[in-house]
Order: sequence, then structure tokens, then C-alpha cells
Amino acid sequence: MEHNTLSSILKHVSNSLKYNFSSNEIQTIKKYIAEAVLNIPYHQVFLNTQLKIDDGKVLEIDRIIADLIAGMPVQYAVGVAYFSDLVLKVNSSVLIPRPETEQMISLIVDSNEDDSPAILDIGTGSGCIALALVKHIKGVRVTAVDISADALAMAKQNAIDNELNINLMQVDILESTVLPGYRFNMVVSNPPYVRDSEKRLMDRNVLDYEPHLALFVPDSDPLRFYKAIAMHSVNWLVPSGWLWVEINEAFGPDVVDLLKSYGFVHIGLLKDFRGKPRFIKAQMVSND
Repeated sequence: MEHNTLSSILKHVSNSLKYNFSSNEIQTIKKYIAEAVLNIPYHQVFLNTQLKIDDGKVLEIDRIIADLIAGMPVQYAVGVAYFSDLVLKVNSSVLIPRPETEQMISLIVDSNEDDSPAILDIGTGSGCIALALVKHIKGVRVTAVDISADALAMAKQNAIDNELNINLMQVDILESTVLPGYRFNMVVSNPPYVRDSEKRLMDRNVLDYEPHLALFVPDSDPLRFYKAIAMHSVNWLVPSGWLWVEINEAFGPDVVDLLKSYGFVHIGLLKDFRGKPRFIKAQMVSND
């Protein structure tokens, strides 16, 4: 590349990726590179076209290009994901936060009526749900649990980077009944819900790079995490507390029936922005 100016580098990115990605995908990639690697807001790129980029950054961008051509998701390639007004570090030990989960955050924030609620986030991964709730609900106290020590380390770093406070604990929800003495106004989870048989329908960049531990469940027991979450939430939720979960679109009625069997009421099955059943909210019975 001549001169290593911002303009020449972004042109180099476009030329290198034009046979592998659509023009819209390339625009997204260039936005990630400008903001996450070069610390230049994308809307200001046109004001900085002749900005000189140092050789180290040029080498990093060439590495990112190679990773993208090999199939790595852009978020892993640059090490950053954007979610609900947060900038989060991500790597292959955590799922890339999805727009559907961001929509669930909006639904939770809009419907919350508690002052300074205590919330439990089960399977926190990068910490995206827990940190977004802390950012958007005043006075909230969030405990975030995950089975993976690597995921918890990433969530801790994201909490530090975003100057937000969450309580992190290593918990296997399928085995553990820990959290003695903890009571919550809300339990939230985006647990593994993709059946093993659905792997054949998924993109290679998901299968090859994202953590299978956080994605898949056996076809023989696809609701295993919802059973554990419902069973524990009966003890963890205060009377009239709420449970929110993201679900596999194929199992909406099944999860609703499961929650009814544990005594939950006011159960709502909500659609995502693609029109697919994706979220369930349910209330713990009150003492009244």
C-alpha cells in the first residue's frame, strides 16, 4: 500500500475482500476496522482520509483480512462486538452477541417496574446481557454466572472496560443449586438452545469459531437448560418476580408448558424483529 493513509488502507480492505464478501458486508467490516482497530468513528473517516497509519496497525489489518477470508467472524477478527450501547471484547470462548438478544434487553428495560432490582443472568458469556442491564436500569444489581472460567474472565474484562459493576460467579446451572440466600427480582438467560441436528443448517463461521458449549443441546433433551432454570428460579425469584429467556423458535409452546408446570403465571411468548417466537417472559406467583 502506498503511503499507508487511511484512505489507501480502506481501499486495500475493499479490494482484498471483494471476491469473498458483499459490498454491504465490506462496509460493515471497514466500520469495525476504523472504529475498533484505528479508533476513528466511521462517520469521521471522510475527514481523515490522509491520516497516516503506523506500520503496526497496517500489519494488524492484514492479519484481520486473512482471518476474514479464512472464515472468521469479523467480531472475532477484530476482537470487539457492539451491543446495546456497549463495546465488548470477544474471542472464541464466548458467543458473539446477537441482535435478537439486544432486542430482549430493550423489552426487559421497557417493562421493568422495580426500583434498584436484583437480577440474575444465567450463562453470561461475554457479559453482554448483565452489562447492558446495568447500563440501562437505574440502581440495578446484577449477578452473572457461567460454567466457563474463560467466559467469566472475558465478562470481567468487559465490566472493567465499560466501568460497570457486576457480581461474577462460576456456576454449572445443570448441576448446581448454589447461590444460597440470594433472591432476585428477575432471572434472565440466553441458554444453549440449538439442537445438534440443526448444525447442518448453520454457517461454517459459526460452527468453526463459536463455542459449541454455549450453542448446542442434544436432540434427546433440547429443553435441558430451561428445566434447570425453571427449577432453580422457583427458589431464587421473589414472589411476583419475572423470568426472561431467549428460546429456539421451534420450542415456544413446549417452554411455555414447562414454565406452567413449575407454577409460573402471566406467561408471554414474544416475537423477535424477524417475526419468529424468540423470547418468553413469565412471572413467579405472588404470596397474595
